[in-house]
Amino acid sequence: MAQPLLLLLLAAAAAAAVAVVAVAQTNMADAEALMQLKKSFTNSSSLSSWLITNTDGDKSPCAPGSHEWHGVVCSRGKVTGLRLNGLRLGGTVDVGALVGFHNLRSVSFAGNNFSGPLPAVDRLTSIKSMFFSDNQFTGVLPDDFFSKLSHLKKLWLDHNELSGAIPASIAQATSLLELHLAHNAFSGELPPLPPPALKVFDISWNDLEGVVPEAFRKFDAGRFGGNQYLCYVPTSDRPCKRVQAAAASSSKRSPMAFVTLLVSVVVVALVLCLCCNRSSRVHDFDPAHRGGDGLDERPPVYMVKQFSTTGKRSASWLGKRTGSSLRGHRRAASAAKADELGGGAGDLVIVNNCKGVFGLTDLMKAAAEVIGSGGHGSAYKAVMANGVAVVVKRARDMNRATKDAFEAEMKRLGAMSHANLLPPLAYHYRRDEKLLVYEYIPKGSLLYVLHGDRGMDYAGLDWPTRLKVAVGVARGTAFLHGELAGHEVPHGNLKSANILLAPDFEPLLVDFGYSGLINHMQSPNSMIARRAPECAAGHPVGAKADVYCLGIVLLELLTGKFPSLYLQNAKGGTDLVMWATSAIADGYERDLFDKAITSAWKFALPDMARLMRVAVDCVETDADKRPDMKVAAARVEEVVAAAMATVRERHQGARWREQQKLVARPGNQWDSSTCTSQDFVGSRQARADGQPVALRPPAAGMEHGLVHSESVLDRASGN
Repeated sequence: MAQPLLLLLLAAAAAAAVAVVAVAQTNMADAEALMQLKKSFTNSSSLSSWLITNTDGDKSPCAPGSHEWHGVVCSRGKVTGLRLNGLRLGGTVDVGALVGFHNLRSVSFAGNNFSGPLPAVDRLTSIKSMFFSDNQFTGVLPDDFFSKLSHLKKLWLDHNELSGAIPASIAQATSLLELHLAHNAFSGELPPLPPPALKVFDISWNDLEGVVPEAFRKFDAGRFGGNQYLCYVPTSDRPCKRVQAAAASSSKRSPMAFVTLLVSVVVVALVLCLCCNRSSRVHDFDPAHRGGDGLDERPPVYMVKQFSTTGKRSASWLGKRTGSSLRGHRRAASAAKADELGGGAGDLVIVNNCKGVFGLTDLMKAAAEVIGSGGHGSAYKAVMANGVAVVVKRARDMNRATKDAFEAEMKRLGAMSHANLLPPLAYHYRRDEKLLVYEYIPKGSLLYVLHGDRGMDYAGLDWPTRLKVAVGVARGTAFLHGELAGHEVPHGNLKSANILLAPDFEPLLVDFGYSGLINHMQSPNSMIARRAPECAAGHPVGAKADVYCLGIVLLELLTGKFPSLYLQNAKGGTDLVMWATSAIADGYERDLFDKAITSAWKFALPDMARLMRVAVDCVETDADKRPDMKVAAARVEEVVAAAMATVRERHQGARWREQQKLVARPGNQWDSSTCTSQDFVGSRQARADGQPVALRPPAAGMEHGLVHSESVLDRASGN
């Protein structure tokens, strides 16, 4: 009896040994396959944890006790996913190395520097989710691309440079739930049928034409926007096909017509060159030439800035000194300067006496410098004889309302009093253009501090400070939605370039309430609210567009990324909406947070995730599904209060108690009669009891911060 038992035990031990050997061989294969994949990458330093450390032991990245292989997702000892997004990887993706992972269900290579044709991902027949967004893949998709991906549920190819037609085999992807092809160069017409199970489809910002097939119209119209010749519903005033008659008939034109055309082109080119030369003598760098829609985002400095959100499309910018003083121009041609600043037609109308009473003559005598030019017009910093610094903004597109209506609205806006608003101080009315005068805020805008040269002020944008900015922006915008409830969109231009930062990082909203004054036929893209999805789909702008913009600002604070929404052609930057929505759906939102805050505030990750969920609710494509501004602000307040309580528990020092006091205070109105600090000209006081707060003077070198304006990024990118 004992002998058979012994034999059984020996047999079991032998089987176990065979199993161990088999597992070891499998683990070895997994590790070697990952190393093979790594070899196909360039700039793979971020994958330094991918290495085989023990020549005799278990080498699997999923084995118990094995060191962590960055981005490798394991389940039950098997490699089931790769999350290699945002690592600045280049080269190619060796699909052959991935084929052997029979349990692989999800791969993400989004936000890297891959280029060339899309890898042959149709070989991964068992894959369920693939993310290749934000790279530089080119070429066309094969006709049978989708026919082999019967298990695929999610495919993200947006923000690449793919071209050609969308394969008709799309209808054969029977399991596909999400397909994101936005921001590419796909052309031709849409195939007649979508995948039968498809729930989310985005083909916006491509080069498609024709009429959207009936089967695709179950998707929101905004998902088809940005295609010039693609009609969601045919209309008589919009072509659904390219007009090719001109090109076809060009060969039939007479020689004289060709000569006439050539001469015309030469003449126009000469005129443009003369204008450009003349302009360059006055403004060394003018963002308006690149389609900017706000004031210059930085002080007059000479610098070189490199910007890249994902390690690609790096936009080099060389900005010369833009702020040459106008004193020399005054001596040479005082009349020219008066015209430049809009003189000769009445005086300034003071709508807020925060900086005292002054007139147009005081501005004419002020030391002035050009600090920017954008879609609305030029902007100047003027330091008057009494030392008060203001910003004078010329607006060319505020001719929608009558003079009486304009004056009434400016007085209403100037009288607004809230801790997170920076109302205009004065205006000067002329029929063709207006002058708007604001208080000068040296620290500049959130956009510059967050995305600019990352100097002293960027270091101050820690987690508690970002919470303070988030709740201040929400409070200020909610206040506007109460006071300007009758406006089509109460703020209308909520973005980080229009959020100024006081010396204590209190956010101040500017350029609000102008929707009813701006001629949108003249400047259709001057307001960021008009880039919300519902507007792209042809619907009128409404209050929920401000909620969408608030969500973008929150995502910007959380990720530290520059939003593609801010760019007029939507090329460049990061599609924060797509990025965040996908991350939350797949449960890896923590990978999106700005490492500048997560590295020092790891305990705050749950609070960051809660704030991101609020942001994602605000950027719903369907405006009806977004919360109204009052509800959105209340949710931000709730998250911030809980997050600051966590910070206070972890850090009992005086600094954190002060942060809690500043953030938790209610949005009390500030007293405009005490808004000027004796220690710091241009600062904004907002203590809970309404009394001015003593602020320290700015640190050395910070005297020339930016004023509500577009940053170097807008200039480099053409916004």
